[in-house]
Amino acid sequence: MAGGAKDTVGTSPPGPVVVVVPTYRGRDRLESCVESLAAQDVPGLTVVVVDNASTDGSAELLDQLAAELAVPLRVLRQPVNRGFAGGVNAGITWARAAGAWAVALFNDDAVADPGWLSALVAVLAGDPAVGIVTGRLLDADGARIDSTGEAFSVWGLSYPRDRGEPASVQRPAGPVFGATGGASLYRMAMLDAVGDLAEDFWAYYEDADLSFRARLAGWQVRFEPAASARHRQGATSGSLPGFLVRQTFQNVPLLVVRDVPRGLLPAVAGRLALLYPLMLANAVRKGAGGAALQGAGRGLLLCARHGLRDRRAIQARRTVPVADVRAVMTPELPPGQHGMRALVGAVTRPARLLRGVRAGRVGRRRR
Repeated sequence: MAGGAKDTVGTSPPGPVVVVVPTYRGRDRLESCVESLAAQDVPGLTVVVVDNASTDGSAELLDQLAAELAVPLRVLRQPVNRGFAGGVNAGITWARAAGAWAVALFNDDAVADPGWLSALVAVLAGDPAVGIVTGRLLDADGARIDSTGEAFSVWGLSYPRDRGEPASVQRPAGPVFGATGGASLYRMAMLDAVGDLAEDFWAYYEDADLSFRARLAGWQVRFEPAASARHRQGATSGSLPGFLVRQTFQNVPLLVVRDVPRGLLPAVAGRLALLYPLMLANAVRKGAGGAALQGAGRGLLLCARHGLRDRRAIQARRTVPVADVRAVMTPELPPGQHGMRALVGAVTRPARLLRGVRAGRVGRRRR
């Protein structure tokens, strides 16, 4: 059990639950999102929308919804766009001051199915060792899986587990490496112990970083298939050209520098050192070289300025063996990285051939 978790075991929340929804120019998607959250059957629920300085009329829509909904809706207006991480942290700060037992994070381009939150609450309330629980996120029409939690590859990449698989594919409840920040529930005691989202990430990979930090500190992360929601993938970032590419190249090295334990760092960082230039070359080939190089430069700067400093604090809190961390990593590249697989295979082929030759020599000596 993680230290500091003293909640009463049960199937209903021991205290208030707050759902935090960060938004930026989300007027066209906020209504369905907020209404689906207000319909959740969890006592003591409050919905908090953090408006990151939108200029599209989101504020007026939220005021109207606040007057109509059956559950409390609080709107926290930010003077500037603080990104996903900063917006979420504003909501977590509000929830902490309100005495929340747990905080759910939810994307403004997602819709929660009935029972989504109660299924997550049951897992968190039923085991005080669980710090985070995530559910089954489908695409907008429910045909394919968007995520069943986050996976982390020994190549240094975090990615949505089962993305693109048919919705008919089922996974049992159980442990998972990490949770998507788009539809998951977080124990406040865990956040108090390991910290809120790291705002250096701004957007993307901040959820993987939080899951990694929680795991290192001894908290469990669980997947609960009964908690389902639907997600319009890229509805927010898709309106910002180059944004996803830039954030990926910025945040991938930052995640590795901050979170991978020393015993695994040579293997993971070594693979990433091989993969990262190939990813850059691939981005250039696809016409996204400018955004990729900008993100890479920013990522290296963040690693130097804050990443190494933060790493010391994160690793000092580690209570689990390195072998436990390695056991939840996947050995392969993320699905869909077929081009990367071919490039990596071509680059590593000479080394693999050399290992084969050496192994053959050893075998002949033994005979």
